Amino acid sequence: MEKLDDCELYVVSLDDDNTDSIYVYEVWSNENAHRASLSMEASQTLIQKAKPIIEGVEKINTSLPIGGKGISDVSKN
Repeated sequence: MEKLDDCELYVVSLDDDNTDSIYVYEVWSNENAHRASLSMEASQTLIQKAKPIIEGVEKINTSLPIGGKGISDVSKN
C-alpha cells in the first residue's frame, strides 16, 4: 500500500486483550481506488493466504472524514 497514492493510511494493529484478533484500518482517497486495489495481484495473493486463518469478519464500518490530521485534503471528497 505504500506505493499507492490513493491509499492515505493503512494500519494493522494487534488487539491488547485478544491476541487472536487484529484490526486493519484503511483510509482511501475514494471508494473506487480501494476497490481497484483489491484486484491487484499482490492484494489477491494476500487475500488467498489470509482466507484459511480468517474465521469470521465483523461488520466493516465506513465513514466520511470531514477533517483532521493524517490524510490529505478531505475537502475534495
